[in-house]
Amino acid sequence: MKILSFLNYASKEVLNNFKNDEIINIGSFFDERLKQEFYKCELGTECYVLALLCTMAGLDEFDIGELSAESCFGEEEAGEILEFLKDANLILLDSNLLYHKDKNIYYFAKKLAKHFNIELMFDYELKVSNLEELDDNNGLILYECLENDEFIVSPAFAALARIKEFDLVDIKTKNKVLRKQVKIDSSLKGLFALSKKENNYAFSPCVVKGVSNEN
Repeated sequence: MKILSFLNYASKEVLNNFKNDEIINIGSFFDERLKQEFYKCELGTECYVLALLCTMAGLDEFDIGELSAESCFGEEEAGEILEFLKDANLILLDSNLLYHKDKNIYYFAKKLAKHFNIELMFDYELKVSNLEELDDNNGLILYECLENDEFIVSPAFAALARIKEFDLVDIKTKNKVLRKQVKIDSSLKGLFALSKKENNYAFSPCVVKGVSNEN
C-alpha cells in the first residue's frame, strides 16, 4: 500500500498497521519509529501544504508562491507528492488536525482524495476498528477536552446516534458510562462529541445508549 500521511507522532496503531507499507509523511518533526520518506513543513502549516497540492493539481486557485513560503514547502516537493498520489491508496491524517484552528484541512484533504480516487482517514479510526467491545460504535468518537461539563456533538454525530438537542443520553466507552444532556454545535465536523477533560486518553470510541427525549 502507498500512503501519504500528515503525522508528527505515529500512534501504535499506525506503526502496527502500516509497518510494511510505502509511506510519504509530511510533518514538522521526524518520528524515527515510522518507516517513511519524510518531507518537512513549518509547524502548524498543514493546511497551506494541502492548499498548495490542491492548487498545483488544478483543484483550487491560490497563490502558489505564498503557500510555499508560508509552509516552507517547495513547489518541487509538492510536484513529487502529486506524482506519488497518482497510484497511492490512502491519505492518513493525524487526529490532532481535527482541532487545528484552520478548519479547511479536512476540506482540502477530501478534495485531493476524491481527485485521485483514494481513501481518506484519520489515525484514530485504526483504533476504532480494533475494538471488539464496542460493536455498535459506527465510528462515533468521544473527545475529552472541555474545561466545563457540557456534552457537545457534531450534527453528523447526532444524526448517526439519532439524538436531538437537549436529549438526555448515556454515553458508553470502554472504561466508563456518562449521562449527559446533548448540545449540538453545527461548526463541528466528523463523528465527534466533546466532553469534560479527564486524565485518561483523550479519544475514545463510544456508543450512545438510553436516549431520552426529555427537555
